[in-house]
Amino acid sequence: MTFLRNAAAAAAIAITAFGGLAAPAGADPVPNTADAQATSTDGQSKTSTAGVTSSAANTQVQRASSSTERELAATCWNGRTDGGRNFFMTCNGTSYHVYVDCTDGRHLFPETFSGQWDFRLTCPAGTRAVWGGSW
Repeated sequence: MTFLRNAAAAAAIAITAFGGLAAPAGADPVPNTADAQATSTDGQSKTSTAGVTSSAANTQVQRASSSTERELAATCWNGRTDGGRNFFMTCNGTSYHVYVDCTDGRHLFPETFSGQWDFRLTCPAGTRAVWGGSW
């Protein structure tokens, strides 16, 4: 019986040790990537990640709460940062993407959205959110 208890204890220690290798909640899944979490008005949710976009990319964007570039597929409002890594906004439109400007550059999320969504865009660890919008 002692053997079984010792084997069970060893297994528990091994599982705990391997479990400790997993990334903690809220950690960047890949270094230098930004995370997007979105919730639609009908309760759907989506997540996405994005690396820094090269400065050579010339993507036409609309800043959240901007009245310019209305020909883009979405309108975004209530843009705000939390003073840290997060940028929040609400967007509505057809077939649009979102982005966040962080202190390390612009992150364009590949996920396509349609309809009205509330966004929390989180910059990579060690950076700060500057602003965001749609493209």
